[in-house]
Amino acid sequence: MEPRFFWAIFMAFTSSVFHGSTANAHAPPHQAILGCNEPTTGHNELYIPDYNNPVPGKLAFSMDERVNYFEKHNNGAKHGSIRRSSCPAINTLANRGFIARSGRNISYEEIAQASRDVFNFGDDNIIIVLSAAFAYHPGLDRLDLDMLADEAVHHRINCPASPTRNDRELGDNVNMNMTLLESLLGFSKDGETLTLEDLAEHHHLRHNQSLAENPHFRFGNLDAACALAQYANLVGMLGKIGKNGLLTLFVEDVRQFYVDEDLPIGYGRRQLPYYSIESNQYIDRMAHHIGFQIVRPWPVDDQDGRDVEPVFAKFN
Repeated sequence: MEPRFFWAIFMAFTSSVFHGSTANAHAPPHQAILGCNEPTTGHNELYIPDYNNPVPGKLAFSMDERVNYFEKHNNGAKHGSIRRSSCPAINTLANRGFIARSGRNISYEEIAQASRDVFNFGDDNIIIVLSAAFAYHPGLDRLDLDMLADEAVHHRINCPASPTRNDRELGDNVNMNMTLLESLLGFSKDGETLTLEDLAEHHHLRHNQSLAENPHFRFGNLDAACALAQYANLVGMLGKIGKNGLLTLFVEDVRQFYVDEDLPIGYGRRQLPYYSIESNQYIDRMAHHIGFQIVRPWPVDDQDGRDVEPVFAKFN
């Protein structure tokens, strides 16, 4: 089986198991990638409820605009001196100076810590993104961001039926397809927000498009979880108080995040780290809305050509 991820996510925060090949036996221990040399690094801070703050929410994110000013660059800009990935979240960190603005010579620990500091992204979710690059560039302690945009690495992070990228077999799978982005935003039923059900319905369209157009399309439980995770992460990172609850996802926030690769106006940082146990809940809710269930741990024949998602959705 050719895995999309080479590293088994540690199970303290999640019920799912990611199976890799025998090559993954040499994967580094968790903290070897994420770093823990200083008391304030290598982990997400704890959320401790109190009388005035009994339920975790989001707090207005403050930064020094003199240091973390916005300056967008595309991959290859400034005569090739700028490097960017295919991930809008990581590019946002570079565009705001939370990691090197050049996108060059950045350590895994620096990316991980910036992801905690800005997004409060959980360590288990961080390692999903970083482990793919580590697998394809073994032995490197530092990387340029375009290593995360390498089409082979990106294929393992982005998966078939991506929200805004083509399938690898159908052309450029790294740069954003604006038609797909507009399609995603158009699935908002009220023109202002995107619910998990809206996102599930857009995903199902993308699934059926890939099924029809990609002759090598396969969509096992791993692929389904990977594709749906991209929608789940939008809710987990960008959602804020609104008509749909504490994690209401706004259309314009999604547009700004993808197009500008910047923090949306009024961005709030999570108080509770965004671990995979939460993202799995969103993934399973979207799968249920479509009419199927993701099996965990992945069956041994998960990558043998099966398609776990039905062509005709129930939209429960």
